[in-house]
Amino acid sequence: MKRLFFALWPEQNARQQCAALISQLNRTGKPVKEENLHVTVLFLGRISAQQQAIITKEAGKMPTSLIMLNFDRLSFWKKPAVLCLTASQFDQSVSTLNENLARIAKQQGIPIENRLFKPHVTLVKKASSAIDFDFAPILWQSIGFCLVESCSGPDGVEYRIIQRWPAI
Repeated sequence: MKRLFFALWPEQNARQQCAALISQLNRTGKPVKEENLHVTVLFLGRISAQQQAIITKEAGKMPTSLIMLNFDRLSFWKKPAVLCLTASQFDQSVSTLNENLARIAKQQGIPIENRLFKPHVTLVKKASSAIDFDFAPILWQSIGFCLVESCSGPDGVEYRIIQRWPAI
């Protein structure tokens, strides 16, 4: 069984801006590797190969549009102990994508967390407190979404894109 999630992967400019911001925050916890930066649209957890095949097929049938997110806040979330980028306002098409993918997952018997979807980019893990930090907002343009596998290894977690669905 693979540990999977759907995500928006950044284009190079957004990735570089996030990495530059992380380098300024690196004394506040464990920085996220630049190659792992993403926006989780829906976490699936461990699913079977059969569930993966059906979900992949169904996700491919969904219409996908360009999604623009303007991350303008640095937020501290106490329970997971992370510093993350959040948006004061965001494109509702990302919420629609989350809802549609959740519906597909539920049809396959995959339990989905029942909480309000809030797009974010985790920058620092194991953070101990909020910090006051000014930065230029980061425009995240997603030209589709992808299915990603979370793989644990000796050097930490690595995220591997399994499949991409480009925006139409």
